[in-house]
Amino acid sequence: MTKTPIRTTLPSELENILVDELGEKKFRAAQILRWLFVDRVESWDEMTNISKGLRTKLAERFELPPLPAPREHLANDGTNKIAFDLCDGSVVESVLIPTEDRLTLCVSSQVGCKFNCAFCRTATLGFLRSLSADEIIQQVLVAQKVAEERRITNLVFMGMGEPLDNYDNLVRALRILLDPRAFDYSRRKITLSSVGHVPGLKALARENLGINLAISLHAASDELRSQIMPANRIWGLDELFDTLKSFPLDQRQRITFEYIIIKGLNHSPHDANLLVKRLHGIPSKVNLIGFNAFAGCKFQSPSEAEMLEFQERLLSKGLSTTIRLSRGDDELAACGQLGHRGDIDANH
Repeated sequence: MTKTPIRTTLPSELENILVDELGEKKFRAAQILRWLFVDRVESWDEMTNISKGLRTKLAERFELPPLPAPREHLANDGTNKIAFDLCDGSVVESVLIPTEDRLTLCVSSQVGCKFNCAFCRTATLGFLRSLSADEIIQQVLVAQKVAEERRITNLVFMGMGEPLDNYDNLVRALRILLDPRAFDYSRRKITLSSVGHVPGLKALARENLGINLAISLHAASDELRSQIMPANRIWGLDELFDTLKSFPLDQRQRITFEYIIIKGLNHSPHDANLLVKRLHGIPSKVNLIGFNAFAGCKFQSPSEAEMLEFQERLLSKGLSTTIRLSRGDDELAACGQLGHRGDIDANH
């Protein structure tokens, strides 16, 4: 029998396996889950209030791989990019972003990315593979270990890859992260970002998870967006926005639209007017992000004045708009910079 990764076994599934397959009491599940997600153990023998007989049964039924060792890249502003090796030698990166009142982890869903956005360093790696649900969960466990006593308060699926292109593993990981018996994250503290993967968005709407949704938009016309985001050639803006208009939101919930400003490309008065028109009728807010330059990319970063000017245009039209400051760019940890070739080359 193929062993199941225990960290991505839903609590309800674990209870059923304990009772129906292993002949144990249901309450054992709570003990095991605490060892996994509170104490973050990496071996069965560390579960000291579990009998040796049950530990043997668990080892025969489940996988409990040790957590990978992190390589930390600490930026001047306190942002910490964490790189670690996967079982096949692939490398994944996630980012801890501290502020005074929260500690956010930017989580990856794939190694590399297949959607080839022109402004993204990760796209230069190509697509290697999707992460398993266990590898997604391991990022959170490793990062929490790095953070020590300070609890990670927020999770944003904005790292390497397109989350909805790894749908089944993503949703299983999300259910573990949200379950009160596992990580117990509030749905308000988890945000998923997508390039506009329409089939994935429709499926996610049916899951009714209640997490926050962010859309990487970056242009409000099909012509321009298709130039910088090839995904738009598959799912154009009309199809995307028709899907978003029917996406279930709670009363106070809004969809975040991420808009990377690229110097001289997408921040004219015409672009602002198009964006306002596109977002009409959708509970929304806009995050403006200055393009983060990297070697080999033809685009340039905007000036602060250009960022503020575009923000003012949107605000004057009644659109909730904030400027998101780049964090960790000196360690290639900022938006669009993950997939540092140095880490990857060092492991191949």
